[in-house]
Amino acid sequence: MLGIATVTAAPSSAAPTVYGSAQLKYTVNATASISIAVNYDANGAIQPAVPSSILASTAGNCAAGVAEASNATLTYGGITPPGGAGTYTSCYYKNALSVGVNSNDSAGVKVVEYVDAVQAGTVICAYPIDATPKNKPTQSAATAIAGSGVCPAATGGPGAGTALTGLGAVTAGAGFGAQGNPGVPATVVTAGTPTATTYTAGGLTLYNTAAAPPAGWNYMGEDVSMNVSPAAPSGANTQVITIALIPS
Repeated sequence: MLGIATVTAAPSSAAPTVYGSAQLKYTVNATASISIAVNYDANGAIQPAVPSSILASTAGNCAAGVAEASNATLTYGGITPPGGAGTYTSCYYKNALSVGVNSNDSAGVKVVEYVDAVQAGTVICAYPIDATPKNKPTQSAATAIAGSGVCPAATGGPGAGTALTGLGAVTAGAGFGAQGNPGVPATVVTAGTPTATTYTAGGLTLYNTAAAPPAGWNYMGEDVSMNVSPAAPSGANTQVITIALIPS
């Protein structure tokens, strides 16, 4: 008698997984924005209903601070020069400028400050409080200023100031201010093409980095003094401070 054979089919060989691919090529464009807020609060925004605090080197020689209606105006009012030749009345504006920086430029940026021109018998001094942009700017701790020299240090302040240099005529912009968010909540005068002096060289470097700055909006606080000597002619004057954000 013949036995019954059991036949088992051998499994078939599965095909290997194969792949295809496509490459994506793109470039992230560098962006940069700057903001300006005067008489700034703890968030870096303007205090539109709060009078500014102005310290006088000589009592009575500087006008009291006022509430700034514009986000881009530092109002000093009347300044009385001292009597001695070569001496100055210093009117020290606390929490004068909050400078906001927002850039993703991996090559870094530089922030430079200067004025259009230095009028006879006057000196404009900057007192940076923050060396690098922060989530919120540091508020001024200055309590008094004395002396008759140029850019004197204020008690409790960040030290002696730096006289700003003049870099020439201003451009015909749409007004003062900057495109950007100067603190939260923001009260801002936005100028699509701000009135400013085109940067050439020099000025006071507020911040310089060879890498991308901190992400998002970050701020640096600054006090500003107006110094007037007997050599300054009487009359009303307007000068322009420019803050330039320059790609490295």
